[in-house]
Amino acid sequence: MAIDLIFFVRALIFPGFLFLLALVLFFDWFERKIAARFQNRMGPSYAGPFGILQPIADYIKLFSKEDITPKQTNKLLFVFGPLLAFSLFVFALFYFPFDGSNVILGSSFEGDLLLVLLLLTLANFGIFLSGWASLNPYSGIGATRVLTQFLGYDIPLIILAIGPAFLSKSLSIVNIAASQIIPFALLTPWSCALFILVLQAELEKDPFDIPHAETEIVGGYETEYSGRKLAFIKLSEDFQFLIGASLVTVLFLGGPHGPMPFGPVEFWYVFWFIVKTLGVVFVFEYIGNVAARLRIDQVVHGNWELLIPLSVLSLALTVIIEPLLRSVIG
Repeated sequence: MAIDLIFFVRALIFPGFLFLLALVLFFDWFERKIAARFQNRMGPSYAGPFGILQPIADYIKLFSKEDITPKQTNKLLFVFGPLLAFSLFVFALFYFPFDGSNVILGSSFEGDLLLVLLLLTLANFGIFLSGWASLNPYSGIGATRVLTQFLGYDIPLIILAIGPAFLSKSLSIVNIAASQIIPFALLTPWSCALFILVLQAELEKDPFDIPHAETEIVGGYETEYSGRKLAFIKLSEDFQFLIGASLVTVLFLGGPHGPMPFGPVEFWYVFWFIVKTLGVVFVFEYIGNVAARLRIDQVVHGNWELLIPLSVLSLALTVIIEPLLRSVIG
């Protein structure tokens, strides 16, 4: 009974679903505040102190709006596509060590990094199905761009993720984070920089936001969505953003590990994980606000002609210098 209680508390409350939902909403607010400062705006200001409750107000508004399903859609995919993507993103986050271990105790295994990357791909396929099921030309174009973009950028993303795994001699997210006496971002900065750039495209952030470019295709794959289904699409995007920032934290910044001067170690694990991930979010927003949107052909050519060769070179360089770094990383 005690084991079941611990399981449900960790899965549903902390560091499980409710904690992750609160973290996603906080990161949404932080992201919007940073973007507003770059654009000389105030950002969220009225709902709660400093506008921190604005993301909650937005989702309450979406869930209370009329939920419309157009007649000509594939209703099964139109309804369950966003739910599938949302569920896979939440499940992927359960493998990140927010408090020093996975959300489900004992669920970590050798190779869970590959599982998380696979779940990201499958969830993006769910987003593609959502847009494709709309039978709207704008949604179809946006969905096709999602498919083109994430299939292409998955390749350099996986290649670059192998670098930290090679240095730590493990494919377990918990082990990779724990093995970083010195963060891998300092030992292999070229790999970290490329990983962030590729993630920017994987997350469809500026300048890689062509799947929902309002100047070209209205709202892309989410054009026909409203109400609760649109809320789940927005939640999926926010959870995907948290996964991307968390990947940088665990692979290159040591995850939840850092100085622990006093008190329970679990508090410091959560504190350092959030602080590091907020720093990654700031970098994402900086890139997104100083770069102009790329065209679809520039995105495709940039991936196949530039980022894939650079990711292979990055992994090769990591393998070559690994013996020199072995004395440093243990």
